[in-house]
Amino acid sequence: MNARRETSIDRFGAALRRRLPLGDDPRFLAAACVVGVLTGVAAIVFAELIKLVQRIAIGVPDLALYQVPTLPAWRIVAVAGTGGLLVGLVSRYLAPEVHGHGVPAVMEAVALRGGRIRRRVAFVKSLASALTIGTGGSVGREGPIVQIGAGVGSAVGQALGVPADRLRTLTSAGAAGGIAAAFNAPIAGAFFALEVISRNFAAPTFGPVVLCAVFATAVSRVYFGPAPAFLVPVFGAGAVWETGLAVLLGVVCGVVALYFIGVLEGLERLWEHVRLPQVLKPALGGVMVGGLILVSPALYGTGYETMDAMLGSTLTWQQLALLLLLKPIACSLTLASGGSGGVFLPSLYLGGLAGGLFGYGVLSFLPESVTSPGAWALAGMAGVLAGTSFAPITAIILAFELTHDYALVLPIMITSAVATLITRAVRRDSIYTRKLSEQGIDLDRRDDLALRGVRIGDVMQGEPPAVAASAPLDVVLARFLDADLGTVFVTDAHGRLFGQVSLHDVKSALAEQGTLGGLVVAGDVSERSVSAVADGNLAEAIDKMARDGREVMAVVDTDGRLVGALSLRSIADVFAREVLRGEYVGIRAHDGERAPSKEALRLAGGVGVQSIAVPEGFVGASVRELGIRSRWNVSVIAVRRDGIDGEVDPDRALRAGDAIVVMGTGRDLARFTEAAGSR
Repeated sequence: MNARRETSIDRFGAALRRRLPLGDDPRFLAAACVVGVLTGVAAIVFAELIKLVQRIAIGVPDLALYQVPTLPAWRIVAVAGTGGLLVGLVSRYLAPEVHGHGVPAVMEAVALRGGRIRRRVAFVKSLASALTIGTGGSVGREGPIVQIGAGVGSAVGQALGVPADRLRTLTSAGAAGGIAAAFNAPIAGAFFALEVISRNFAAPTFGPVVLCAVFATAVSRVYFGPAPAFLVPVFGAGAVWETGLAVLLGVVCGVVALYFIGVLEGLERLWEHVRLPQVLKPALGGVMVGGLILVSPALYGTGYETMDAMLGSTLTWQQLALLLLLKPIACSLTLASGGSGGVFLPSLYLGGLAGGLFGYGVLSFLPESVTSPGAWALAGMAGVLAGTSFAPITAIILAFELTHDYALVLPIMITSAVATLITRAVRRDSIYTRKLSEQGIDLDRRDDLALRGVRIGDVMQGEPPAVAASAPLDVVLARFLDADLGTVFVTDAHGRLFGQVSLHDVKSALAEQGTLGGLVVAGDVSERSVSAVADGNLAEAIDKMARDGREVMAVVDTDGRLVGALSLRSIADVFAREVLRGEYVGIRAHDGERAPSKEALRLAGGVGVQSIAVPEGFVGASVRELGIRSRWNVSVIAVRRDGIDGEVDPDRALRAGDAIVVMGTGRDLARFTEAAGSR
């Protein structure tokens, strides 16, 4: 049944592509608007789903802060544990990537997978997060809606068949729409996607992201109304000298952000060692969070009512202090045990607590101050959000969109900047990037991302030179004459990798062959070979090759059978192609004369980048089938279709009207353009 549904979606996308040439910028912007509308609808459905679960769990759809104290203790604990159990089952059997706070998975998809997210993720994330939050999980709904919106954007982009560069943009745009719809804050939503998700403020990304945020907000306002996410009172601005206190608040927020990240990190590591089936861990975590809710009902769910109370200066300093201690623990327990929810709102929550406490301290030492604890709470919200996410622009803009009070902008800016400086001085990674760093993914290294985003199977050499372990040395030598890798692989009787032989090994063995009576075979002179599977990425491959000092590695299947070979030369070609991707934009394909274009980009060392109109003789064949690299010594770094420069799919057939962007030396480019012109 699933296969039939996906086929229908693919057919619909193909039909739409024939009618909607997405190389036209207005058409692509229209696609971003569609993503915005769908994300706004998804945000509404998600919010109502949370209310439905909460109504079933505790009897009311909202205002949990006031309902929880009226319920018996056993029910609170039982509800939280049951919710965790259901989330564990959903994660185990439907989509394991939905546990946790979601944003790192979106960042990874944008950076490494061309924006591709499985179509089911948006639905399953909605279900898992609604179960977590509705039954008391002390997390936010903004992180899940980012993943849901990104999933919507990715699904639309895949249905339309847009190139990877534009698919990344649509995925980021969906994330922007999620934040915008959740907070009724389109500018903050757009900047969150640009600052955190895509990490790219370039014009081609900026326009679609902003449009998606605007349309998502418009849809959510139709349902929820124009009011901001929180009940923010009108704050009076204090004396100018009070603005200087924002520096001290920034330090406090930086410390609180470090405390939150540290607790989350520590509990995640602790839960990895809990000896329970993974499906049961969220249930245990839910029971423990239920126990904390008994201590303070304000820990139940998202805590919007509590945040309104912070901003309204109606909580005592004792209540603020208790929540500041317990909220990071409750949120981290929910996520570390396998629950589904976000850390965006908990960061704001903690910032409000820290700012409120700071405000009470200011009033104690400076009774003449007219700045209320609620105003300091708002500045603290921006500060801790900036400190945990390393996204001060988003934090500042969100605070301004919530209040529209320009008088508070200066202390908010100072607090956010100082908090970010404090956390960055202590930690290299934000609350979002630390999980990626633990997996060896460094979003600040363009070279690393370029290699991690490419599968070994896409660039390996098929049918590598290989001999059986029983083959005599003259057969091994003959294979060297046929191949240019400098290595021949050795396999056993079942085709599994046995080892490899270098030319030096063969020469040494041939010199001794006479004394050994001609009995030396390939297996006798082979050495251990480093190998990887085709689904691995090039960054992993080059690490293995560097550790073993190899220039060539074997590629094997899951049974250990030899299926290909990968060389450092191939990796270097991919690296050059990926890192230079942004440099060839604007190179025009020449048409009639097939001569090298005057607009070709010239790089150092005599290397150039040239756009070539696909000749008739290439139409219908793929880049892999044409063997462009091996025949003409040039690398295809992009395929331009319908005016869009897209990444290279080596097995995708070229069409009339396409252009290929190739890189090579001037002489090799001339040979290739001459060959292309003769076809």
